[in-house]
Parts: sequence; structure tokens; C-alpha cells
Amino acid sequence: MSTSRQDAITASRRLQILTALSMRPQYRAEPRGLRQELEATGYPMTLAKLAVECAFLADLGLVDAPQDGVLALTDDGLSVVRGLIRLPGIGTPEPGDL
Repeated sequence: MSTSRQDAITASRRLQILTALSMRPQYRAEPRGLRQELEATGYPMTLAKLAVECAFLADLGLVDAPQDGVLALTDDGLSVVRGLIRLPGIGTPEPGDL
């Protein structure tokens, strides 16, 4: 798979993580449940891979690092999901997705 194709998949996966969190009560989710939801939407990954992606998103301030085993979406993360903030390495929602 070409690097640009892999980068596009990675960016989409990261956006899907943020989107999944945005649909959860209080924007919070336990990693196992989130992983199952991501798998159901076409983004299967191990818990280790999810942890790596969430660490990347946490470094950007888009999610809070897991506390008590729960991930939480930040205000900036929600802004990315809504298309208000664009960042390299993270997909952008399509107009119909908003």
C-alpha cells in the first residue's frame, strides 16, 4: 500500500475515533467499547493500536488521556469533528457528515 494511501487511512481512522467519542454520553468511552464500535464502522484495530492513536490525539489536545480507564473528547476534539478545526494527520468531515 502506498504511503499516501496509508496516510489517508490513518487520518480517517483518527477522525472516526473522535467522531465515535462525540456520539457518546458526556463524550466519554471505555477503550474496549470504543474499539468494538470502530470495528463495526470499518476501522478494526487492536487495543494497542487504539492506545497509540489516542496518545497521538491526546498530544494534540483532542482527547484527554484515559483516567480510570475512560477516554474523553475535549472541546478542541469536538471542534475537529464539527469541521471547525483542521489539523494535519486527521481527516476532515464531509459536509453531509456534520
